[in-house]
Amino acid sequence: MKSFDELKAEMKTIQQQMTEAKKYEGTVALKKVKELCKEFGLIAGMLKGVVVVNQNKSNFDLPA
Repeated sequence: MKSFDELKAEMKTIQQQMTEAKKYEGTVALKKVKELCKEFGLIAGMLKGVVVVNQNKSNFDLPA
């Protein structure tokens, strides 16, 4: 069995990896949004309501 200190060190490493992964995924998502906006001719003002409506959801389905 691993010691408490070993487990604590592993947890810190995993938390750092999670932070990096979250940052990377956010960067990828933003890049995709920018590509789609360019492709469909959307501007930030058009998306403002969508972001506010969906900010507490785990997925980003467009409102009906």
